[in-house]
Amino acid sequence: MLRSKGFLFAVILSALMSSCGINSEFMFQAPKDYVYDVPVIDSSSIDYRIQPNDVISFELFTNEGALMIEVSTSSAETQSTLRTANVEYLVNSQGFVELPVIGMQKLSGLNIAEAQDFIEALYTPQFNRPYVQLKVMNRRAIIFTSPAGNGQVLQLGAESISVIEALAKSGGIGQYAEADNIKLFRKSESGERLTYHIDLSTIDGIQYADMSVEAGDIIYVQTRKRVGQQVSAEVRSWVFLFSGIVLLLTLPQRLQ
Repeated sequence: MLRSKGFLFAVILSALMSSCGINSEFMFQAPKDYVYDVPVIDSSSIDYRIQPNDVISFELFTNEGALMIEVSTSSAETQSTLRTANVEYLVNSQGFVELPVIGMQKLSGLNIAEAQDFIEALYTPQFNRPYVQLKVMNRRAIIFTSPAGNGQVLQLGAESISVIEALAKSGGIGQYAEADNIKLFRKSESGERLTYHIDLSTIDGIQYADMSVEAGDIIYVQTRKRVGQQVSAEVRSWVFLFSGIVLLLTLPQRLQ
C-alpha cells in the first residue's frame, strides 16, 4: 500500500512540474523595466543598402536604356530572348561581387541608386552610355502572428512595405493577439540589434503602422496569455489520468 501511495505521489509531483510549462511557447519576452529603442516613424525615405550574402540581379542596356523601349515594342520572341540575360550574383561575405567583364567589385554599403551609378561608370569604357537596372532578390522579413507559432517569411521584393501592409500580407495579427504589444527587431548598419515596441491598439498607433519594413526585420505579435484555458485543459487530462490510476490501485481490493 505504501508503494502505491508513493507511486501516486510521484505522478502528482510530475503533473505539477509539467504545469510549469504553461505559456512556455511565447518568445521574445521582455522584463518590465526593459527600455525599447525609439523608432524612426518616417522611415520610408531610408534606402536599403546592399549587404554581404545578398543576391543581386542586374540588366545592362546601352545608349542610356534605349533598348528597353525597343523591347517593349518588339515581338514576344525577342522579349523572351532578352530576358534570359538576367543573371543572379552573390555578394560574398566581404561585400564583393564578381561581375562580367569588370570582375570583383565591392557593392556592400551602397543603396540601389548608388550601386547602379557605380556599375554604369565601370562599364562605360566597354559600352556606349550604359544604363543599369539592379535588384536585390533576397529581401525578406520574418513575421510571427497570433496564435503563438504562426510564422512566415515575407518576400519584400523591390517595393517598400509598411508594417501594417506586412501584417495584412501575413493574414492579420490573429485572434488572440495583443495589438498593443508588437515588437519589431531590426539590425542597424553597425550590426547592433534594435528593438522597437509598436502599439496598434489606439488611433495614435497609425504612426507606427506607416513604418517601412526593412530586409532582415523580425515582427513579433504577442499572443494574449490564456492561462485559464490551458490550466483547464491540463486539469482535465490529469483528472482522467488520476482516475485511471486510482481505479488500478483499488481494483485488487475490489476483486478480493
